[in-house]
Amino acid sequence: MMDLKAALAGIALIEDAALVRQRSRDFFWFSPILERRLRGKSADIVACPRDEAEVIAIAAACARLRVPLTVRGAGTGTYGQGVPEQGGVLLDMTGLDRVLWADPARGARAAAGARMMAVEDAALAAGAELRMHPSTKRVATIGGYFCGGSGGIGSLLWGGLREPGNLQGARVVTVEETPRVLELRGAECNLVNRTYGSTGIVTEVEVPLAPRREWRDAVAAFPGFLTAARAGDALARSGLGAKFCDVLEDTAAIGLPPVLGVEAAPPGAHLLLAMLPAGAEAAFAPLIAAHGGRVTLWAESRAREADPHATPVYECAWGHTTLHARKIDRSLTYLQTLHPPGRLLETVEWSWRQFGGREMPMHLCFLIYEGEVAANGAHLLRLPADPAAAEARLAEIIAAHEAAGIPVANPHVNTVEAGSRHKRVPGDQLGFKAKVDPHGLLNPGKMASYAPVIP
Repeated sequence: MMDLKAALAGIALIEDAALVRQRSRDFFWFSPILERRLRGKSADIVACPRDEAEVIAIAAACARLRVPLTVRGAGTGTYGQGVPEQGGVLLDMTGLDRVLWADPARGARAAAGARMMAVEDAALAAGAELRMHPSTKRVATIGGYFCGGSGGIGSLLWGGLREPGNLQGARVVTVEETPRVLELRGAECNLVNRTYGSTGIVTEVEVPLAPRREWRDAVAAFPGFLTAARAGDALARSGLGAKFCDVLEDTAAIGLPPVLGVEAAPPGAHLLLAMLPAGAEAAFAPLIAAHGGRVTLWAESRAREADPHATPVYECAWGHTTLHARKIDRSLTYLQTLHPPGRLLETVEWSWRQFGGREMPMHLCFLIYEGEVAANGAHLLRLPADPAAAEARLAEIIAAHEAAGIPVANPHVNTVEAGSRHKRVPGDQLGFKAKVDPHGLLNPGKMASYAPVIP
């Protein structure tokens, strides 16, 4: 490390072992399997660049000295994406936090370490808003979301991040002795999307914006899960313009009464959570009633977001559902499935009848997938306490779903391949990695199918 430290003179470094270990973690503890595998993994040193020039200097030094380099944003990922498995340098990008511009016509561009909330605030000031954001909007960085995420709040309107038009630009630094700076545009941005920082160091991100709208947080309670799922499907197809719609089985919603209150989230009820345009209440209530439910919350979204005593409903959706449930029951983990277009409700019912209730409390996040309504299953999961039995049961549940035509993205193995429902890395991403990371130093181990082209 002495040679590296000398090469990085003038750049802020963290060397305290306890702080380095702390920065080397993300939310991989959602998975008891990853918790066991990654618990002791840590970088050797944390580098905290303040601008792109310092990022380039770090990349050059790591390439020259063959030091592994793992890029980190706010650390809100749940797959172990930001955990340095082979030590080396942890590159903390949160110092690159400028929002460069926000314009309703052009979109927004920000440095990779800018918080999603800061980008949203800039967009709102310009009369626009983000198309989509994670449930961790208040703390997540735009670069971390861009490189590690696939969807979130807004995916019911715009589809996931890989859908055409949702990513406009990315500025990427290569990890070579003389780093290059590349500008990716449009579909090229998918070369760095959801690759866990293994296909280049993203220093700037550009995204499209949507016109600013007034939103309402909505919650509805149902006596049965399948009726709630059908209501969610109906809402997703209704044309009311929901920004998101999640449906939670009662056993998946156990963490929400303390967060939303028992009136909004009655214990024992199956819940539908949504964000809807301000004028949609007159149509929303009858839709819910037609499926046997009742509206338990209708409130101004941005007022709740700004209220320190309230929780915005989006912070109870997507990955936050698991977080809240684990506060009540630490034995819970999760599993990600795709309930595909054309078979959405059929596959939901199959999963529920086979595994729902106690073993796999159901959680559906409706979204647009390849132009049609589908649902991402962010189901909670209760595995056996014994590690071998847990891995065996997980394999059985995954195999059963895939045999039933329900693709699974396994969040208990922290490689790009395992996090994909296709179980592979697209050839263009592999080829791009060879060009920008020839020594295989970026987040080594996370793209299992990549072999460095230079010894």
